[in-house]
Parts: sequence; structure tokens; C-alpha cells
Amino acid sequence: MSRIIISLLIYLSVISLKGQTPGTKISLNGVWDFEQTTNAYPPETFTRKCPVPGLIHLAEPKIDAFDNLFQTPEKSFYEETSDYRMIKYKPMYSWYRSVVDLPELQEGTEVMLTILKSQYVTQVYINGHDAGQSVACYTPIRLRVTGWLKPGRSNEILVRVGERIWLPPWAAGSTDGDRKNILEQVPMHREGTPEDIANAVVFLAKSDYITGQTIRVDGGWMM
Repeated sequence: MSRIIISLLIYLSVISLKGQTPGTKISLNGVWDFEQTTNAYPPETFTRKCPVPGLIHLAEPKIDAFDNLFQTPEKSFYEETSDYRMIKYKPMYSWYRSVVDLPELQEGTEVMLTILKSQYVTQVYINGHDAGQSVACYTPIRLRVTGWLKPGRSNEILVRVGERIWLPPWAAGSTDGDRKNILEQVPMHREGTPEDIANAVVFLAKSDYITGQTIRVDGGWMM
């Protein structure tokens, strides 16, 4: 199976700022409306369903590129088949939609939306408002969505997920091919090591006259 992974694991955190209570988690996992588009605009209608969490090949009815998501074992070891830029289908935007009934909230309550994993290039809309974007592929996404929600009413949550080939060069793709491409852009031409980080930490620990600085230990990648 090719490395096309688009999945969501998502919930809302309702946090009362008065008294700093731990808050309440509202799971949004379940079956969501699902659709794909060739452009970045929301679909006019949703004709599919997809489990969340779940991969796009679980959508029903099946997506148009379903047969291209799989490769025969004998081909999966060739370098050209592992290059995510060599795709045999038209890249699409995947849209997830769910309507959530939110209870009334006390004054001073904040609501955070968390997506534990989403690949790739994720955009979130709450009731038609742009709530934020992230290119994180393997780390959680947390968005403050309080201002866009309608307490005591139904709320539409729309999540758009892009294709891997649309990731910016600096995003973590986490494959050997990506590592090779990234290292070519690093002036030191090597990966960082735990020792590199430790040396920077020791240097800062010994330097009591350094404050308010951001020190990048990245081999000169971001200059």
C-alpha cells in the first residue's frame, strides 16, 4: 500500500478559566461526512462517509483513487515507488465535516480543538470561519476555537486535509527520501545528533549573561 495517510483523531477541550479547572473533553470521533475536491474550496455536497479516526481508503463509497492506493509487494521495494512525488493519480483535497451540538458555556470558558494526528497540510473551519492551519504530520494540532463556536447550538466543523506533495520543503515528512532531500538543504550536510543539542544546553547553562535568545541547533538550515 502506498504511503497516502490521511486520518484524524479529534476532540474538543472545554476549559473554565475561573478556578483553572482541568476541563472536559468532548470526543468528536465517529463517522464524519467526507468528500474530495480538486481545488481548495469546500464541496457543495458531501456524498461519502468516513470513520474518524480512519484512513481515506475507508471512505464509503470508495474514493476515485482507491485502486491507486495499493501496490503489489514486488514493486513496493523499488526506490521509484517510495518517492511520494511520483504519484499515479490526481492529487485531491480531502474534506471532513461534522455537526456538533455544544452545550451552553459558563462565562470565562475557553474551548480548544485538538487533532492528535492529521496528514498532510490541515486547515480547520468552524461555522464557516478559518480557525487555523498546520503542516504538522506526526504531532498534535491544538487550536483555540472559542470565538467561532455557538454555545447551546449546532456547530459545523470542517477539516480540510491536503496531499503530501503539497507539504513545504521544511515540513517533517518522516521518510528516508524526505531526509535525503532535506539534508541537501542543510549547510552542514548531516543530521543533528543528541550531542549537538546537549552541547547547546550545556553552553547556555554555563552562560548566565545570555537571556531572551533563540538558538537554533539545525546545522544552518534556517538562516
